[in-house]
Amino acid sequence: MSLRSATPQLWPVVESGGSLLEAAVRARAAGRATLAADRTSTGGTSADRASVDRALVGRTPGGRTTGGRTPGGRTTAGSAFVGVRGGVGSLPRALADLLRARGVTIRTGTIARELRRGDDGRWVVLVGPTIAVEEIVADSVVLALPTAPTARLLRPHARDAAEALAGVETASMAIVTLAVDAAALGELPGSGFLVPPVEGWTIKASTFSSTKWGWLEAAGRGTAYLRASIGRAGEAAVLQRPDAELVEVAVAEIGRAIGRPLPPILDRHVQRWGGALPQYAVGHADRIDVVRASVARLPGVEVAGATYEGVGIPAVVRTGRAAAAATLDHLTQAAR
Repeated sequence: MSLRSATPQLWPVVESGGSLLEAAVRARAAGRATLAADRTSTGGTSADRASVDRALVGRTPGGRTTGGRTPGGRTTAGSAFVGVRGGVGSLPRALADLLRARGVTIRTGTIARELRRGDDGRWVVLVGPTIAVEEIVADSVVLALPTAPTARLLRPHARDAAEALAGVETASMAIVTLAVDAAALGELPGSGFLVPPVEGWTIKASTFSSTKWGWLEAAGRGTAYLRASIGRAGEAAVLQRPDAELVEVAVAEIGRAIGRPLPPILDRHVQRWGGALPQYAVGHADRIDVVRASVARLPGVEVAGATYEGVGIPAVVRTGRAAAAATLDHLTQAAR
């Protein structure tokens, strides 16, 4: 794994031979300061920010951490997690609603087949089925895609970037969500667990969702939800098993971890994500430097996503903000 890419805050310390513990403490303090700054600089009215605060799970409008609840209803001492009522998935839906209200057209389920440079210097995106290809002309394009399709679209224009991205390995995964009776499940230790590869288990982690998120416990009305993550790098064969088998192994191994069988499963869902997790192998940072330098020679094209600065949501958001800022700058310059 690339230390420079996975934990860039620690890389200068490693180079200088300093204390990793002290660096981690400073990075944590800096992260808190950044969060506070973001909350006060994102714009909008105080009523808007209060609404956002009310949507946050685990914090009061004043920022104080509040307690959570177990599936059985027991109040916990406090929560180390902050989320959004309704789940993080509600954020893109809310953004889409806001953009549509402002006249923005959003098209989903549309395949981008090719990226071409028009005679006027603008970009042309070819979309749709092969028998009915449509051309969309754009002043600027942001490629917020997994590595393989990004490489395919860039290859005719930025071969160095395409080849660098093609060398980034990815891992697929599946998320198994289980619904059980909360009373029959009883109290659970903590909010979940991780499974190291040396254990030889199929699942690599489990989240006790109704324990972790108070809003979900309340919405469940007596039903508790648990999740299991399956799929590590190099474990493609595991994910070729049918959904029913993944559910079966998740039930068995979660029960094994908590020391008792799970109660009868009321409902289940398996969500598969193919090639969702780019692997930050040694040399990844140099590879991304090549990508950025190559793409920089394409006016009006930006890249964003989990391949570049980290697979976590905050890191991905940073790349999106940087791409948006660069796009706005390009459009402003082009309009002069």
